[in-house]
Amino acid sequence: MEKLFNESKFKINDNIKNIKLDIGLSYNAPYSQVWLEQDPDLMVIGFEPNPDSVSCILSTEEIEKRNDMHGYPIRKKYINDRFFLFPIALSDVQTQAEMYFYKTERDTGTSSLFEPHLSLGPVKEKIYVPVFSLKHFFDLFPFNRFEYIEYIKIDAQGSDLNILKGAGDYLKEKVVYITAEPECVDYTGCDGNTVENITNYLSTQGFDRIYHKNTADPTFINTKFLYLKDSIFIYQL
Repeated sequence: MEKLFNESKFKINDNIKNIKLDIGLSYNAPYSQVWLEQDPDLMVIGFEPNPDSVSCILSTEEIEKRNDMHGYPIRKKYINDRFFLFPIALSDVQTQAEMYFYKTERDTGTSSLFEPHLSLGPVKEKIYVPVFSLKHFFDLFPFNRFEYIEYIKIDAQGSDLNILKGAGDYLKEKVVYITAEPECVDYTGCDGNTVENITNYLSTQGFDRIYHKNTADPTFINTKFLYLKDSIFIYQL
């Protein structure tokens, strides 16, 4: 992870006051787009292992929606300015690893570290991708400048609980809001990624589940930061 930091264009501009993490971007990073439009002082750090999605987001051309049901794609003016992308997968790993990643043909957003069932397929290609943990990222993040991460949104096709577990103690100490997708049906081996298991794990980290008007997937707030609940914009619809 340190090598990724050093070799990339990653830089947090002096005007940035707020940080959100967007984990699982598909081809268009639509939630990042909403957040960035809402808050001119925000930087979003995204994580996406699918090279097809990464190429689309980082290309010089504005992204076109592939389906009317999809959100508006991220604007190119934000890339490497107030939006930065790490082209990696996240999971609960102690050291950097490589894992198989299943690229689906019909919808890049259904690609996963877990093999998809036929209803989501066909699988276009199975490739190796680099895998880190959130702790690896947070160990290098400048918390001397930012007291907390406002929001983590995860949509990782069965890996959400593993990603949360890979954060170590940073969730309880440094994160205000979390939204995670409890996908536990459509991929082989992700049956533990349930609402109950996610809720139980986050409760050990000091989070309570809430029902927020701006989110569809299960959402949680760190009780340590309850005083911030009305001052932070979150969105995942």
